[in-house]
This record gives sequence, structure tokens and C-alpha cells, in this order.
Amino acid sequence: MFDIPNIHIPIYVFLFVFGAYMLFYLLYSLFNIYHLVRYGVYGFGLYLIITIFTGGTILLVAGSTMLLMEYDWTLPISLNDAATFSDETLFPAL
Repeated sequence: MFDIPNIHIPIYVFLFVFGAYMLFYLLYSLFNIYHLVRYGVYGFGLYLIITIFTGGTILLVAGSTMLLMEYDWTLPISLNDAATFSDETLFPAL
């Protein structure tokens, strides 16, 4: 078919995508919390919603961080191995 050059991409490249998503989520969350506090109806319900949202966010970020810390992010992915793997298992009968 064609020959893919031997290129190795480190796995930590995917952490940049995750970090960009987390930055966007943080900015969007702060925007939402600001509007809840500024234009929301003051009372116990408002503060309860903000507390639950913030606590849930902290739990999800801490959980994903703990799960991501287990991996060795310096290992490279070879494009040759990825192409060979997909050719063998994508259409096994061909």
C-alpha cells in the first residue's frame, strides 16, 4: 500500500487536549457561578446549588487526576504500530 514513516508521538500530547478542555470548563463554570450569584434569587437554594456544583466539580477533577496519574505519559506511540494494528483487526476477513 504505502509506507508510513517511523514517527513516534508521546502520549502526553493527549494531556494538552485534556488541559485545554479543563481550562474551558473552568472559565465556563466561573461565568455560570458569577451569573448565578449576580442575577440569581438570593437564598439557601442558590448557595446549595453552587456548593453542590463546586463539590461535584472538585470530585470529578480529583478523580480524573488520580486515574491519569497511574500512566507513564512519556511512552511514545509509533504510527507504524498503529497502522499495522488497525489493518489487522479492522477487516480481518479481507
